[in-house]
Amino acid sequence: MMGWIRKARTLVIINLLAGGAILLALAAPRPVSSDALGGEWQCSKAAFVLTTCHQRL
Repeated sequence: MMGWIRKARTLVIINLLAGGAILLALAAPRPVSSDALGGEWQCSKAAFVLTTCHQRL
């Protein structure tokens, strides 16, 4: 009886870790081009939603 509980708990933990790794990979900022701002700006997009831009020095 305890064997299946331990297996289920292990599967839940594995799924949570895999899901967290996928979320981290998706949330990592990626460079994007912004032709409207010009070449002196650098923009990045995180999680397909949040875009941030800063001026290059």
